[in-house]
Amino acid sequence: MAFAGNAFAGVAGFGAAKSFHKFPVYWAGSEVAGIPLESINHGPAGFTFFYGSCELRGTDHPSCAPPMQIQVDSTCSRWADELNRLEDLVPLRGAKASWHPGIPLEGGGEDEGGPLEIFTGRETITIFVEPYELKHGYGLKDPEKVTFEAAEALRTVYQSGPKPMAPPVPGSLAGKLACQKPPVE
Repeated sequence: MAFAGNAFAGVAGFGAAKSFHKFPVYWAGSEVAGIPLESINHGPAGFTFFYGSCELRGTDHPSCAPPMQIQVDSTCSRWADELNRLEDLVPLRGAKASWHPGIPLEGGGEDEGGPLEIFTGRETITIFVEPYELKHGYGLKDPEKVTFEAAEALRTVYQSGPKPMAPPVPGSLAGKLACQKPPVE
């Protein structure tokens, strides 16, 4: 426990992740496949862990996507049945998961690898990778391999290493929890 708390106290947002108690916050450690954790964002629904950096491209509105993002949300805001067919879910470290191979681009290639969505307890963990930044920034050519390496490294911010993950709370995959009701219009 001391490892996680002390080693990354300097990463912006790690303190907020450690002091958050509505649901467990998962991350993949200080680096994945040589890609370092750069920053953490705490939004209204959960946390996003940004791994790696990228160079701005474009002229009018330069932008870039980090090589990897791990988003952790409550199943109240993101659950399996609204995103996937439940019969497509597979076991992953005690949890349930769904892999999407990527978004194809015109002319070939893919915009991003994944996402890999993992449903554990009352949390949804989504791992996105950006193939261009993986290849050009870190020399990595296999987004799926990097994604699953991150999934194997997942642990809560209180754990020093990966442990089995909790199965999804009964009813959470199908959107049957009271908090998962769509807003009334």
